[in-house]
Amino acid sequence: MPRMALLPDITPEMRASAKSNPNTWLYVIDSLFESEVDVPPWGVVGAFPVDATGEIEDDFQPNERYRPSPQALKMPAPASPLDELLQLIQTGHRPVEDLAAAVRDATLLLYATAPRVYDVVGFPDRQGHVYVPVCTAEEHVPANWPGWRLVTGATLAPLLGGHPLMVNPVGPISAVVPAAGLTG
Repeated sequence: MPRMALLPDITPEMRASAKSNPNTWLYVIDSLFESEVDVPPWGVVGAFPVDATGEIEDDFQPNERYRPSPQALKMPAPASPLDELLQLIQTGHRPVEDLAAAVRDATLLLYATAPRVYDVVGFPDRQGHVYVPVCTAEEHVPANWPGWRLVTGATLAPLLGGHPLMVNPVGPISAVVPAAGLTG
């Protein structure tokens, strides 16, 4: 990819900041952290040097520790708070350990063999491990599901028989949550 494609866009606000701060560096912050006072090191995209006249130089220095946010990666707007957390975990902005508690507290869409059936159904993968499918939002429910019902992760936990949940089995972001993590 050509080097110019990697350069962040320079906004009028960035140019004004550079003009008032000559002989410094102009740090480019990921949009996830733009409103934050304390930006973590991985929230800095990189920096441009600013010359003595306040002009931004072309010698952009990328930050090797930068972790692009879901917004920077142009991920779709999350359909639920749990989708937002899944995006943040996938991009390294939240630890995976936050997932079980969030699933426990979330309202999920549980696979059902028919609209009014209240059984908990699991499916084996190719290795024979059984997973119970759930989705985080109606738009993630696969078209071939015959039905689904709303249930909280906490209500579902004792009904899993030790089998893990497969969250959003066909995407946009899937995750496996062990049954034991839902009983906390």
